[in-house]
Amino acid sequence: MTRLSTLLLAGVSLLPVGARAQDLPAIDVYAGRSPAPAFAPAVEPAREEKILNYTPRGADLAQALGDTPGLALATGGGVSSLPVIHGLNDDRNAIVLGGVPISAACANHMNPPLSYLDPLAVGEVEVITANVPVSKGGDSIGGAIIVKPRAPAFARAPSAEVKGPLPPGFVASATVSSSFRSNSGGVSVGGHANIANDHFSLSYDGAWTKAGDYHAGGGALVRATRYEAQNHSATLAYQNDGHALAFRYDYQHIPTQGFPNQYMDMLLNRGNTFDLSYKGAYGFGRVEANAYYHLTQHYMNFLASRVGYNTSPTSGMPMYVNGQDFGYRLKAEIDASAADLVRLGSELHMQRLNEWWPTPTNMLMMGPGMMCCGTYLNVNQGQRDVLSTYAEWERRWSPQWSTSLGLRNDVVWMDAGDVQGYSAKAYGADASAFNVKDHAKTDVNFDVSALARYTPSDFAAYEVGYTRKTRSPSLYERYTWATSTMAAHMIGWFGDGNGYYGDVNLKPEVAHTLAATAQWRGRDWTAKVTPYYSYVEDYIDANYVKTLGSGANATNLLRFANHDAELYGFDLSGRAVVARTVDYGDFSLAGQLNYVRGQRRDGLNLYHMTPLNGKVALENSIALFGGRLTSAVEVRAVAAKTDVQAIRLEPTTASFATVNLRTAYEIQNLRFDLGVENLADKLYYEPLGGVDVADWRAGANALIHTPLAAQGRTVYGGVTVKF
Repeated sequence: MTRLSTLLLAGVSLLPVGARAQDLPAIDVYAGRSPAPAFAPAVEPAREEKILNYTPRGADLAQALGDTPGLALATGGGVSSLPVIHGLNDDRNAIVLGGVPISAACANHMNPPLSYLDPLAVGEVEVITANVPVSKGGDSIGGAIIVKPRAPAFARAPSAEVKGPLPPGFVASATVSSSFRSNSGGVSVGGHANIANDHFSLSYDGAWTKAGDYHAGGGALVRATRYEAQNHSATLAYQNDGHALAFRYDYQHIPTQGFPNQYMDMLLNRGNTFDLSYKGAYGFGRVEANAYYHLTQHYMNFLASRVGYNTSPTSGMPMYVNGQDFGYRLKAEIDASAADLVRLGSELHMQRLNEWWPTPTNMLMMGPGMMCCGTYLNVNQGQRDVLSTYAEWERRWSPQWSTSLGLRNDVVWMDAGDVQGYSAKAYGADASAFNVKDHAKTDVNFDVSALARYTPSDFAAYEVGYTRKTRSPSLYERYTWATSTMAAHMIGWFGDGNGYYGDVNLKPEVAHTLAATAQWRGRDWTAKVTPYYSYVEDYIDANYVKTLGSGANATNLLRFANHDAELYGFDLSGRAVVARTVDYGDFSLAGQLNYVRGQRRDGLNLYHMTPLNGKVALENSIALFGGRLTSAVEVRAVAAKTDVQAIRLEPTTASFATVNLRTAYEIQNLRFDLGVENLADKLYYEPLGGVDVADWRAGANALIHTPLAAQGRTVYGGVTVKF
C-alpha cells in the first residue's frame, strides 16, 4: 500500500462531523423489473445489510451478490469471481459499473468488470436475473448487473453549518471501516468522505485489502490464492433546478492476485476510469447521458508459491495486455401520458485490445524455439465496436395490468491485425493460417423484450415475459489462434486446465427465453418463484481438437464453436417471521433454492452448471443497550455435481453442507461485525471452482484434474464508524 493511499484513507477520519451523515444506499436485487411498491424483493429484508453484512468477509463485489437467487459464482482470484446467472457466465451477462461497460482485458478474464469496484464504494446494485428489458443492456444473452457507485450527497438548504475550516453552507460526512479474516490473514480498510453545499459535492472513496494464501478445510494450503488490491474514486458533482452533472475518476492498483485454477497469476492490474455524466428533468420526462474512457494495463506471470521463485518481467513467462473501453450512453424517458412511458436510447461502446508476450531474458540464450526469440502477439490491434439503439414502451392498462415492449439493435464491428509467435519455426504455420483470413466481421443483432404483469391485490403479483437476446463473440473467442500446448493453455476463463483457440467465423449467440415470476406476501412472510427456459441458437461452446500430453495429466485442445443449446431451471426464495418476543427479539427464517440444467442439442452437457443448491438462515434481531443486535445461523447445502462436460474433462464434485454464523451490533454511528464461515472447517469443493492447476504445478497434486478446494474455517470481524 503506497504512502499516498494510506494518507488518503487515514485522512477520512480527520474530517469535521457533518450536519447529516450519508448512509450506504440501497441494493436492488430482483428477478424481472420492479413490481408494484407493495412487492419489495422477497429475499431482501434490510437493503443496507446486503453490502454491510458482506464487507467484513471480503472485498469481492461479485461475492457480495452471492445471496441473489439464480446467481452463482465461478472461482477466480480473491477479488475477481465471475458471476453466473441461470447458467450463463461472465460476458453473457450485461454488466455496467457507473455507466461504464468495462471489458475483461485478459485471456483468462482475471479482471472482470465487477473487480474494478470495492464493495465499500457501492451505492446501488441492480441484479436482473430474468425478463431483462432492452433498456438494461444489449450484446448479452443472460441477466444484467447494473452497479452504481455511491451517489454524490448534497446539503439540504438551509443546512446546519459545520464548525471548522469549511465555508458557510457546507456540510461534511465520512465513514471509516476496517476488518480482518483469520484464514489467509486477510485485512481490509476503507473510507468515504463527502463535502457539499446545496449545489456542489466533492466525494472520495478509498479501499485497500490484502490476504495471503488460504487454507482449505482440514488445514491444507491452497497455493496462488493470495491477493492485494486498492481502489480509489473521486467525484465532483453539481446540481441545480432538476439537473445534475458529475465527473468521476476511478483508479485501481492490484500488485498481486493469484488464480489457482489458471496457469498464470496476476502481478499487476492498473485501471483508470474517467466518466462524465448528466441527469436532467424536463417537461416531457427525464434524460440521462454519460461519456466514458477506461484504460487497463495488465501483467501476468507466476507467483513464487506456484513455481518456487519470484518471477519478474525478465523471467518466468511475462504477458502484457493493454485494454481500452470508451463511448457514450444516452437515454430519454418520455411521459407520453399518465399511463404510458417511452424509453429511447443510444449507446456506443468501443473496445481496443493488445496482448503480447515478450521472450523472457533467460530464454534468449537458448536460440530459436518454442519461446525464443520474438514477441508473441496473442491479439494484435483488436477492435470491437458496438453501436446500439433501442425503444421501449411501458403501459399501465389498469391498476392490475401493465405491459412492457422493447426492441433493440446492436451493430457490432470487429477486426484484428496479423499475428506472430515467439519464432516462425514453432508458430509459423498457425500464424500464417490465421493471417491469410479476413479478420473484419460485422454482426447486425436484434433484441426483443415483451413482458406482462398482473397484480390482483396487495398480496400477489405475477409476471411473464419473452426475450430474444443476442451476443456477438468476444475478441478472444474470434481472434486467438495458436494450437501449441503452451499457447493454448494460456487461453480460457473456465478454470479447467484445457487449451483453447478461436474461430474468426463464429456466429453470434441468440437466446430465446421464457420466464415467469410469481410473488406472494402476507403480514409476516414473502415468497417468490421464477421458472425459466432458454433456447440458445449458436451458443459458443467448444469442439474437441486433440489431446495435449499423455497419461492421467493430459488435457484437451478445444476450439470455440457454435452449438445449439438449452437451459432451464427455477429460483425459489422466501422469508417469514416465526416469532416476536419482548425478551428475545424477533426471529425470522429466510431461504432459497436454485436449480439449473444446461445441455447442447447434441446431448453434451454444458460446462459449469450449478447443481441443486439452497440456503436457510435463522435470524434474530433485538434491541440491546440502546442499539440493535442482529444475528444469524445459516446452512448452505449443495448437491453433488454429476452432470459434467466430457470434452473439458470437468471433474465431478461431492455434495456438501456448511454452517455460517454472523452477528452485528449497531449503536448510533458505530457498527461491529463478527462471524464464522465454514464453522466445522469442512473440506469441500465448489461445483464452479474448477481444477487446482497451481497445486499441480507446484507438485502438491499428482493430477491436474483435482478439483480446487474451497476455503476452510474463517473467523472475521469488522468495525464501521460514521461521522
